[in-house]
Amino acid sequence: YKYIVTVIYLCLVLDEADRMMEMGFKRDVDAILEHLPKDRQTLLFSATQTTTVEQLGRLALKDPEFISVHSKAATSTPQTLEQYYCVCELPQKMDLLWSFIRSHLRSKILVFLSTQKQVRINSSFLGFSR
Repeated sequence: YKYIVTVIYLCLVLDEADRMMEMGFKRDVDAILEHLPKDRQTLLFSATQTTTVEQLGRLALKDPEFISVHSKAATSTPQTLEQYYCVCELPQKMDLLWSFIRSHLRSKILVFLSTQKQVRINSSFLGFSR
C-alpha cells in the first residue's frame, strides 16, 4: 500500500448500552474495548440502569460518573412533555405515522425504530432521504 492510515479513537459512545447487553453483545463490546486506547473518553447511554450496564461501566470507564436527567424530580418525565402512542396493525403503521407527523408539523417529534434498515425505509417514505 502506498499510504498507511492511522486512526486514533479518542471517544467511544455506546447508546442503549442496556439493550446491547440484553441482546448478548457483551463479548463484542469487550472485544472492541480491548482494541481502543485506555486514555479515551467513553460515554454509555442507557434509559435504564441495570447491573450489566454497571458492570460494563466498571470495566470500560475510569472514575465513572452517573448522570441522571431528572434525578431530583418526582417523576422521570418532564411535566411539559406530551407522549403519544398508537397500537395498530402492521399494514397501517406507515399511514398512521405519516398522518401523525403531518398533523403535528409545528411539534418536535421523536420516532424510535429498531434497525438501520427501518430508518432508511421510513425516512425515504416520509421524504427525508438524502
